[in-house]
This record gives sequence, C-alpha cells and structure tokens, in this order.
Amino acid sequence: MSLSGGGVRAATFHLGLLKRLAHEALLESVSVVSTVSGGSLVTAAIISRAGAEWPSSDHFIRNIYPAMRELMTSVDLFSIRAMGWPVLKRRHIGLLRERATTLADLLESSWGVTGLIGDLPDAPRWIINATCIETGKNWRFQKREMGDWSFGKHYAPDVRISIAAAASAAVPYVIGAMPLDLPSNGWWRTDPATSRPVAATQPRFTRIHLWDGGAYENLGLEPIYKPGRELIDCDFLICSDASGPLRPSSGWPIRALLRGKLAAPRLFDISSDQIRSLRSRMLVADLASKQVRGALIRMGNSVRSLDVKAATTRTATFYDTVQSDADASAALDHPTDLAALTHEHFDRLARHGFEAADTTLTMYNAVEFPRAISWNDAA
Repeated sequence: MSLSGGGVRAATFHLGLLKRLAHEALLESVSVVSTVSGGSLVTAAIISRAGAEWPSSDHFIRNIYPAMRELMTSVDLFSIRAMGWPVLKRRHIGLLRERATTLADLLESSWGVTGLIGDLPDAPRWIINATCIETGKNWRFQKREMGDWSFGKHYAPDVRISIAAAASAAVPYVIGAMPLDLPSNGWWRTDPATSRPVAATQPRFTRIHLWDGGAYENLGLEPIYKPGRELIDCDFLICSDASGPLRPSSGWPIRALLRGKLAAPRLFDISSDQIRSLRSRMLVADLASKQVRGALIRMGNSVRSLDVKAATTRTATFYDTVQSDADASAALDHPTDLAALTHEHFDRLARHGFEAADTTLTMYNAVEFPRAISWNDAA
C-alpha cells in the first residue's frame, strides 16, 4: 500500500480507504506501507495510537478510526494557532529556520506520536519517504535502515518517528528542510539494483537536510513498484492518491503559511504534478496489461464518474445512496494544510476515500474484492 501526500486532506482520504479495507478484515494482509507527507503523518498517528503496532481491522474500526476523527477535528497540527504563544516566544526568530523540527515537536505534543524508528512493528514494513537535498535522492526511513542508494545505508537508525514523519512532510520553503545529524560510523554502500550492502563506507556529510517526499515523488511508489517489473515484497498494490490538482499560484509560501496553507513555490508544484502524472500513467499501463495486480485509488473520482469511465450502468436511485459528484469535487478542492477539520469536512473526505476505494476495487478487481460495502452499512 502506498499513501500519498496532501496534508490533512490526504490523511483523511487515506483513513477512509483503510476503513474500507478494515471492513473486509484486510488490514492484517498488508505487508508494506510506503508513505509520503500526509500519508506519513496519519500512519505515524495510527501506529502510535495502536501502541506501536499496526492495528487489526477490528481495532481500527472500533478504536483507531473514531480516535483519529476526534483528533483531526479538534487539533491543528501545524499553524500559528497550533504553535501558540509559548512556542513562538521560546523560538522567536529561530522559528523561521526551525519549522520542520517544530512540526516534529507538535506531532509529539498534539498528535501523540512517540517512540523511535526502531520501535516500529516488524509487519507491515513501513517506509517513510523524504527527499535528501544533498543527494537529490529518495531518502527512506525504516525500522532497520535509513538512507538512500547514493549516500549509503545505515542499519541501526536512532531517529524519532516524529522527526522522520515531519521530514516526509517538510514542504519546501513553507515548513522548510529537516536537519538530520548523522552517525559517523556504520554506513554501507549498496547495490542500486538489489539494495544489498556491498562495502562499508564513510558518510559524505555529518548533517543532511530532508525535504518533503513529494519533492521526489508524491505517491510513495518507488520503494515497492518499478514500471514494467514485478512488485517488491507484495503481490497486490493499492496506491491511494490524494494529491491536489495543480492550481493557480497562491503567492509567496510564507504568506500562505500565515494563512494556514502549505503552498510550495510554483516550480515545485509544477514538477511535482508532472512527476505524479508520469508515475500514474506508468502504473495504470502496467495494471491494464496485467504486469502488476492492484488498484490506483484517486481522489476526485465520484462513484458516478468511475461508472462512466468503466461503462457501468446502474439504476438512477443507486446514486442517491452514495456521495454526490459535488461532494467528491469538494473533497478534491479541500486545501492542502495541517489545520483541524470540521466534522462535516472530515466525514466528506473519509467517505470519499471509502467509496472511491470500494468502487475502484470491486469494479477492476472483482476476484479479490467481489463484495461492495456501502458507507452507510460500514457506519
């Protein structure tokens, strides 16, 4: 499973997808979770609330999902209001260069994200994706390793989960780069094709800086999917894409931050949108040719629009039981930010994720997902 970036909009959409899988007791079948930005933040909160474990389907439905709904409708994760006067006073001008570490601190104090990368469960294997400014590569945090193929790998990462998740969400120039001090020993050069260590090496830097994983690739696909080849460590891929559409420029990023929005520089938005489009097309082509098994769940697709694309005919009254086209569009239009949601907005985003997953999975993967589940029945 790969969970894209997109702030709390993406985080809530992914919760809807997970709820759909949980209602078919499938969370226990997840072997790998690869996340970026909003996907990393929500996964960190889920695992922390489950006691440093991946939750069972029943536990997710009964406990985790309601707890996340309460959290995300009551607490700003990153905003001027969330930081409050004590943080602003303590950090003062230093806040301009410490926004990423502030996000990590708020993840701990506001969202209850605790522990070290080494505390993560063995299964599923969670890959937290960031972008290393020094190498320009996909820097990954996992329970037993961190690094990228160019810099090298370290197999005993002593990093807080909050730091790794915040690095994954460190939107360029808005939240800014996450500084990471590195151990001086224990680094290995790896084979780019197999990721296996081949020789001990010395780190090229003692400190690196990590940006949002979306600067490299916002879908989190690379660790588990290579175009034209078999999937890595899984046999069925679900990619949840809650990326926002490319919109007109909203001005200077810092000005947007003061308004509570995560607006990256225009060039970053354009390149990120193009990378995502290319990755999506390659994945769709491999799914259509049966090269890989899986599904791409896209935000913004209403049930009716998915039916039209698949030439599926249903009764007119059926569409009274699912989210409207307007609600699906409104979900996609929700801003990319880390502010608390209203209950109405949370439910609309989560329901959209649930129904987009249900329709896509049952329509294109009827063997694995033969039974449709309605949002009202799940509720």
